[in-house]
This record gives sequence, structure tokens and C-alpha cells, in this order.
Amino acid sequence: MCVLKKPRELGYRLPAEWEPQEAVWFAWPVREDLWPGLLEKVRDELASLYVLAARFQTVRVLCPVQAEKDLRARIDQAGGGDNIELFDYETDDVWCRDFGPVFLIKEDGSEICITDWIYNAWGGKFAEQTKDDGANAWIADRLDLRRFIYKTVLEGGAIEANGAGALLTTEAVLLNPNRNHSHTKSDIERILKANLGVDRVHWFKEGLYGDDTDGHVDNLARFFKKDGIIIAETSQTEDENRPALSENLGRLREFKDAAGEPMALARLPLPKVVLNASGQRLAASYLNYLVLNGAIIVPTYEDEKGDMAALKIIGDCFPGREIIGFDCTNIIQEGGALHCLSMNQPAIIKQ
Repeated sequence: MCVLKKPRELGYRLPAEWEPQEAVWFAWPVREDLWPGLLEKVRDELASLYVLAARFQTVRVLCPVQAEKDLRARIDQAGGGDNIELFDYETDDVWCRDFGPVFLIKEDGSEICITDWIYNAWGGKFAEQTKDDGANAWIADRLDLRRFIYKTVLEGGAIEANGAGALLTTEAVLLNPNRNHSHTKSDIERILKANLGVDRVHWFKEGLYGDDTDGHVDNLARFFKKDGIIIAETSQTEDENRPALSENLGRLREFKDAAGEPMALARLPLPKVVLNASGQRLAASYLNYLVLNGAIIVPTYEDEKGDMAALKIIGDCFPGREIIGFDCTNIIQEGGALHCLSMNQPAIIKQ
């Protein structure tokens, strides 16, 4: 009987996003029912985002051939970019972080692979998901990369890694019956450790109020170094998020690094409340920033005081990188921001 080895046994690990990247992936919005009343504005903004990101590294966009002319015209209008590659694949939606490939890298940096998990549109919330769920197989074939296939539901925005064996996640997502109803916390930890090459899983409880994902960790807490976490907080006593964020902070204080020491801590206030067209609160967070080679692009929300404070805090966490604000007031209307839109592909170290 042949027993297939897991990625961890083969020497793969989940890298931190601040490690060298070959590219960053996005998906172009093709459906006309996305961002009602704002779609053309958002398309222009996304093209501008691609041009901005291409200043720092290769940008790869899933865009069907019939939409390429329109996208190229918008890219040219935004300043152009020779470092932007279009791939002829049509997705259902744009949230590449959640349905895109979770890349692993060999310990010696000589090889990357793709881990392909089930994507079910955040617990079956949206019917159109088949194309998104098929993106990993298509990308793996296009890049000629090894692909590990799993029957477990996992979105990239549900996990955050430090590249040194630690993983952050939330109970509200990975223990939700709408994802993996038959799995216990121990089951999930075992699966994550074996298939992402991590040693420690740190659990927060709840996510942000109004988050369609049920509480992705990339709106709550991110590693900014191997032993340091930046976490969302609110000073507003009436904020619906206050109980969950207070509990998460308490849990973070119990987390230990690989040496058994407490994690360094940076606090990042939530932005002012952002509402959708129906007056419902959206899960706006400055923590949904995008890490690139030499830069951090931070979502802003037309709140000058809060935006500037967030840029300063994040800049202090990532010295030596250019910190750039990017207005996500329109983008957040569909529920996500910059990290949600993107998936980073690690760079292979040439041997």
C-alpha cells in the first residue's frame, strides 16, 4: 500500500507574507451584478491597484480573454504597467485570498507547491462559487506546480502565518458547522499542521461584526514579525466589536513564541464605522493590508485622522518598507479590502 506523504513530511512550510515574493495574484470582476452602482468605479480602482502593486513586483490577474481589452485600457489610464500579466481564467468573484492557491515553499527555498482546499463561498452564502473553487487546479497546471488536494474547507483569509511554524485563526470560521461540521478543534489542528507545515495553532474566538466570512483573522490580527502580532482594537464602549476584540486581546496575551516567550504586541484601532447602501455595518479594518516586496499597501476609509494613525502604526511595525494608503471606501462595499483581493506567491531561491 502506498501512503502519500503530507507537505510537512516533504519539507514544505507556509511562509510569512513579508518573505520574498515572486508575484501577487488578483481576480478581475467580470460579473455585472457585483458592486451595484459602483462597478465601473471599482474596476478603475482595481486597475490602479494593479499598477501600484506592479511597482514592487509582478502582478498576475485572472481575467478572461473577452475582458482583457477593457482591463488593459484601464491599466493604461492608471499609468500602465509592463509588470502585469493577465491569465485567461474567469472567476465568479474577486476574493482571491479565499479561493486562490495557498502556496507553500520548501525549507531550503528551492521549490513551491500549491495546496488546494475546498472553497464553499464562506459556508454556502453565495451560489456562484464553482469557478472560484476550480481556480487552484487551473493555476497549478498553468504554472506546472505540484498540487496537494484536500477535502477540508479552508479560505486563505482564515489563516495567518509567521513563517516559523505559528498560525493564527478563529474558531468562528474553522469550527463553524458551515465549513467542516464533522471536525473537532483537534482535527483541524492536525490537518493544518500536517498540510501547511506549521507547529502551533493560535485560536482567536470571534471575528468582526458584519463580516460575511464569519470572522476571518486577516481583519483581526496579523504577524508583523516572527514573535510579534498587530491586533485590532476599539476604544468605543458601544462598539459591537468591543466584546470580541477584548476577548481576542486576552487570548493573544497567552500566546507564546517558539521559545515560550510572550508575543510582542501592537494595537491598531478600527476605522470609523463604514456602512453599506442598506445602512448595515461593514467589516472595515486597517489590518486588511497587502504586503509586497518593499511595501505595505494599507486600506483607508476617508477618515483622515484614523487613516493617518493606521499608516503610522503599520509603518512602525514594518520599518524599511514604503507604506502607502489606498482608498477602499468603494471596494469594502462588497465586504473585503486589499488582503482579501490578493494572494501572494512566494519566490523560489535559486540554487
